[in-house]
Amino acid sequence: MKKLMILSCLTLFLTQMVWAQEKIEAPAWNIGDKWTYKRTDGVTFTNEIVEIKEDLYIMKASGVRDLYAYDKKTINLKYLIEENGRRIKSTSTARNLFDFPIFIGKKWKDTTTGIPARGQTEVTFVNDFKIEGTEEITTPAGTFKAYKIHYKQINMSMRNDGWALFWYTPDAKTWIKREFEKSSFWDGVSYAHAAELISYELK
Repeated sequence: MKKLMILSCLTLFLTQMVWAQEKIEAPAWNIGDKWTYKRTDGVTFTNEIVEIKEDLYIMKASGVRDLYAYDKKTINLKYLIEENGRRIKSTSTARNLFDFPIFIGKKWKDTTTGIPARGQTEVTFVNDFKIEGTEEITTPAGTFKAYKIHYKQINMSMRNDGWALFWYTPDAKTWIKREFEKSSFWDGVSYAHAAELISYELK
């Protein structure tokens, strides 16, 4: 019994060591790849790859007029595309959520400007990201090995901050779950709802 316990612990330790050394490159998305999520307030939404250009993936999000253009190598959001085809620079605070390649312990930072949900004056946001480790995550879409991304957003004018967690899995090629800190920092922020993947289709 003792030997079995030691063997189990050793297997878990070695598995964690392999994960820690693993470097994950950006996923290869295809036209028709689709992910459907459900938020804790019951709202569902879908993201779908609708076009691929030389160095960009173009994504359509349900309920949003603009298209999202992601860099193929990093999956960072480069810009938005309006219905008339005009490109708009993205100021999303989570535009660099992944920044591939990723690995356990990786840290990165992005600075953006925008108007807070409860404000009228443009402010600067500093966005810190870190891959904290890996976890097994179960959603209605399945059970996955996932990389845990800790995201901290700092409002430089108010000198306050809030955090969120995202879980990314290579199996589904995107994030499968997100959670936001229960604090007033996220009050009024339209996207600050916990959500999880309920179904997906990869071409």
